[in-house]
Amino acid sequence: MLLSANANIRKIEKLKELGYDAIDVGLTRVIYHDDPYPHEDILDSEDWEKNLDPYIAKAKEVGLKIATTHLPYRYDYTDTESEKFAYCHEMAVRSLKASEYLGAEWTVMHVSTVEGTVEYVKRLFAESGVKNIGIAIENMAKRPVGELIEAVDILAGEGYKVGICLDIGHAHINKFFDNDIPEVIAAMGKRIKMLHVHDNNRASDMHKAPFMGTVPWAKVMAALKEAGYEGEFNFELQPEKVPHAASMELYEQYSVEIGKYLIDLFEKA
Repeated sequence: MLLSANANIRKIEKLKELGYDAIDVGLTRVIYHDDPYPHEDILDSEDWEKNLDPYIAKAKEVGLKIATTHLPYRYDYTDTESEKFAYCHEMAVRSLKASEYLGAEWTVMHVSTVEGTVEYVKRLFAESGVKNIGIAIENMAKRPVGELIEAVDILAGEGYKVGICLDIGHAHINKFFDNDIPEVIAAMGKRIKMLHVHDNNRASDMHKAPFMGTVPWAKVMAALKEAGYEGEFNFELQPEKVPHAASMELYEQYSVEIGKYLIDLFEKA
């Protein structure tokens, strides 16, 4: 299992220096234009490929795998009549194309209703024309896991390359559902194609490093091994919230070391 981190593609060299093996490229900010979320302009031009080429070359040079990506999500893709839908959808399609261009095997989108998720996944595949990348649909704290599994099974049954992105932090929150993460993993099984790894106190989505919350990590890693998980160990943390640069460096290094420790638990389970 490779150690991976969700980050801006511009951080390739930094992640390699820290000790990561792979990157999950966050394309979520390509639709943002207001504080506190700065706009990412890397896909703005029609010839966006030229903007990505230097980063693809750098990743190859330093030996960092571009494993996965995350599509834009701060819009309701079931509300096609909203004022911002057309722009957000266009950028989501472009992000899916860019994800394939980067060489990622999977990209993430968030689950909605079963019907809405199925319809939008089909639309994304049809309008992007991608052939070599799959969509991993992410579990959300406010939606039951059964809806996600149903949507994935419908799409997979029709031949679409889909799976689940297991967000461990979301699965841990019990504000809406009394989730036991190993049971969630067992229910998802081989549908899990990628992870969002972070910790919390079960009350809110905190995106903390492992062992800074209450996730039962040894049980989680054993459950992933039992489920036959074969993807990367991918962090979705927020080190930029650490207020001091030197402290942020220590936090990032802690994440790397604790990630290696958890991968070791997985491999020995």
